[in-house]
Amino acid sequence: MSEPTRDPRMQALIDGLLPGAVRRVRITGFDGEDVLVRVLDAEGEEGETARIPGHEASMRPTERPAELFAVGQEIEAEEIGRWGEDQLFLSARACENPALRSFLRALAPGDVVTGTVAGVHDFGVFVHLDGEPDGLRTGFIRVPDLTWDRFGHPSEVIEPGRRVTAEVIVAETRSGQVALSSKALREGPLARFEDQAGRTLTGPVVKIVPQGSRREQRQPHRPRRPAPGGTELPPPAGW
Repeated sequence: MSEPTRDPRMQALIDGLLPGAVRRVRITGFDGEDVLVRVLDAEGEEGETARIPGHEASMRPTERPAELFAVGQEIEAEEIGRWGEDQLFLSARACENPALRSFLRALAPGDVVTGTVAGVHDFGVFVHLDGEPDGLRTGFIRVPDLTWDRFGHPSEVIEPGRRVTAEVIVAETRSGQVALSSKALREGPLARFEDQAGRTLTGPVVKIVPQGSRREQRQPHRPRRPAPGGTELPPPAGW
């Protein structure tokens, strides 16, 4: 089976989710839900100012980051990027659980992993991956990445407790999840035609699918404008 070509847009998304550099920072204050920090150098001296958005402060639910951190506290945070006036943005949640981060950092797109199905829902399948930290559920297979077969609900093709093998799409340190594809390890229905490009093929018609309907698009009614003296004027151009 030939290796599929990855959509450039998907690759860009994956690149944006891959872990960035880890910085040691000191908390200097709070701005609403955001955490303000100063980046520390190797000697512990304060450098540039950075910001941790509220949703990147912790994997623990909280309405106020001040409940989790104290001014002067030193923590590690992962670089997200730079926006605005070249301000550095960081994620503290990506470094909150060292064991989880170590597990996720060991995975790369294209790796093949195994695990046990933990839950099946209409939006996808949760998987306990082998080797993940205890008490967590890091694997997730979206519905489109589950199988080449047609089905109405994921429960028709998989159930909790089943062992699965899947390919890593991306391991996200900021969400603590591994996006997986079990479909990627199975031959697609069109794989047998890969070497048929340019050839003329024949076969019976097995089904005719309606292509929809067409209707006339009527222009919406526009009121006419009264002119001075009661005479109606035509609508303005473009109406």
